[in-house]
Amino acid sequence: MYIYEKKGRYIIDFQDIPAKRAEMPEIEVEERQGNMKEVETGFPEDVAVAEAKRCLACRRCLGCALCWAECKPEAINFDMPDEDFELEVDEVILTSGMQRKIAPIRGNYGNKHMNVVTDLQVERMLADTGPSDGLIFRPQDGEIPKKIGFAQTFGGVDDKVRDAALFYAVNEAIMAQKKIEGVEISFVSPDMDAFKASAGSDLDKVSGVNFVNGTVAEATEVGENKDIELKYEVGGSEKTETFDLLVLLTRPQLPPMIEGSAKKLGIEVNYVSFLGTPGEIVETDKAGVMLAQNM
Repeated sequence: MYIYEKKGRYIIDFQDIPAKRAEMPEIEVEERQGNMKEVETGFPEDVAVAEAKRCLACRRCLGCALCWAECKPEAINFDMPDEDFELEVDEVILTSGMQRKIAPIRGNYGNKHMNVVTDLQVERMLADTGPSDGLIFRPQDGEIPKKIGFAQTFGGVDDKVRDAALFYAVNEAIMAQKKIEGVEISFVSPDMDAFKASAGSDLDKVSGVNFVNGTVAEATEVGENKDIELKYEVGGSEKTETFDLLVLLTRPQLPPMIEGSAKKLGIEVNYVSFLGTPGEIVETDKAGVMLAQNM
């Protein structure tokens, strides 16, 4: 790699770009029928590492040197070599970070319905500093939804993870009520009864929200407005309800970077390890290594 002058600008000649994108492996079509199996199986480690390096190469420095010219403290030194530092510390506190996984729902494979969004997307909409200035809307036509459904499509997780995901969504529902007068909001979760028991009186303070203990089956577009028809099972009976906007709950989990850091420190952790009283620091089996709690 070198810098050369071309048309009056300094541009780095990257010999490895473009690199072909790896194809995500998937299970066979026959294997997908009648179940909720993840279609994409994920990259093996060696492919994932190569893909990550390829992505990091997409927007790296072009060598224009504008940052160097604009940095008045002269903090940029193109000639500085990479260095590894070893730090001696008394204690290490790990924080969880977060990445959220979307469980697919029949009828919306490939996220093809625009009026089906995730709780993360709704969070961005609700933020006053977000792209919509705090306005929650239907991506299909920009209309303000008058009926919103929250659906939990994942299962088989620790109770604390379930509660964290549902509390997160309930907070979004409360914020949506404040922004949209008269909005109807429903939750459908296979663990709603257990969540209610766990939440106790905290959930009693939430009014105007319909909490349903049901298993989500399918989400399809209906009508010219492309509303979302949600099918779910309650007590052995199939129910159907139509929403202006359907919000899929995502499952919180640890980023691989945090899991890797924990292993290097000699401890085993998962997302539950970090769920507790927000702000509290708890000790681990490894002396000097602690975990910052959140909820």
